Amino acid sequence: MKMNSQIDGPKVAIVGAGISGLRCGLILKSNGINVTIFDKESDVGGRMRTSTIEGFQIDHGFHVMQTAYAEASNCFDFGALGCKAFKPGAKIIDASDEKIRTKLMADPWRNPIQGFFSAFNRFLSFGDLIKIASLRRRVLKGPLDGLFDGDDGTTMDYLRKRKISDKAINSFFLPLFSGIFLESELRTSERMFRFIFRMMARGKMVLPKDGIQAAPLAMAEEFGRDNIRLGVEINRIESQALRFRGEAHRFDLVIKAFAEPSEELGRDVWTVNFDAPASPIRSKHILLNGNLHENDSIVAYVAVPSDIQSSYAPTGRSLVTATVVGDCASKKGMISKEQIEDAVRLDLGKWFGDGTVSSWKTLCVQHIPNALPETNAGQRLTNVPKNGEDPIVCGDHMLHGSVEGALLSGKEAAAALARLQGNTETIKGPQKKV
Repeated sequence: MKMNSQIDGPKVAIVGAGISGLRCGLILKSNGINVTIFDKESDVGGRMRTSTIEGFQIDHGFHVMQTAYAEASNCFDFGALGCKAFKPGAKIIDASDEKIRTKLMADPWRNPIQGFFSAFNRFLSFGDLIKIASLRRRVLKGPLDGLFDGDDGTTMDYLRKRKISDKAINSFFLPLFSGIFLESELRTSERMFRFIFRMMARGKMVLPKDGIQAAPLAMAEEFGRDNIRLGVEINRIESQALRFRGEAHRFDLVIKAFAEPSEELGRDVWTVNFDAPASPIRSKHILLNGNLHENDSIVAYVAVPSDIQSSYAPTGRSLVTATVVGDCASKKGMISKEQIEDAVRLDLGKWFGDGTVSSWKTLCVQHIPNALPETNAGQRLTNVPKNGEDPIVCGDHMLHGSVEGALLSGKEAAAALARLQGNTETIKGPQKKV
């Protein structure tokens, strides 16, 4: 049976209403396929969720969207989502002795004057700046897929091979990419690092006005809420049937848009959200922990989403979000919310003053297990999605742990269905409608 332009074509079920399943569903629907999306949760979005707590807009873990992602740019209208950007670069804080030092690391390629003067500091030598410039040129050259060719060592080894100093690695790359990769050793494949570094060099990190879940919610509205069934626990999945609520339901094909639980756990992360009377950063940057490599420190970085989007906090308040990488907490034997909150307050008290931090109210402590799939060195990561065939499977675990990986995998799942139906033509999805 081939795809046709009528909505009465093949009857397809997608299990999973995260952005991968939604992207797949949107493409299939726009190509005349009758699609129903199922999810056990009460709303769409998967890990891209936003809650409201005491008037604060709290994302499920600290999230940003990258404007340089090609597939994301095809899917999302960043303007319609009301996105606003963090400033490029970062602030770094050093609390290793009695004197607290904070330094701006401006991006010299986007802000040459500020970047030039910020480069000369105790965190980054002139030699490091030259080497990072060379690294930037290297990852920006050639086709994107070429970043996934060649060596597949760890990010740490890759940076050291590029002769970047331990001081620059520990104060800048480690806290920033620990928070991105959700691991504290930079053991992630250098291929993933090259990809993310290129995206950061080319685009902006942005937040939607209504929280990170605004992106999948917009996709769901475009797809049609009438064709999404939420709160449905699927008991059994077959290639052409789903069993739930005691009955079997037949489809021409089933697509599985989620990862099955396995012995190989994904990476976890903790986030602690505070209600503060004022922003402790007072600029639109992320604040990196220059002492993360030391044993007595735990916070990778702090962000103030309300500095970017005022909608994240009530008038006159600030939302402060601290990120703790899961394996860093585990190494220190911290497994409870109380332990994490105490350790975070200890770190932030050193940075901003105990009196200041003690006045902040804890809104929530989040633990997100399996927040990202493992992407370690030696896994031979590519930018070409793979697929299961019976049933078809999609999700970031089928490519690489990123919004882009999830969207590309969803697109490939739609193409795999087309191939199974005998359609050899390239299928197209809706462009920038959400």
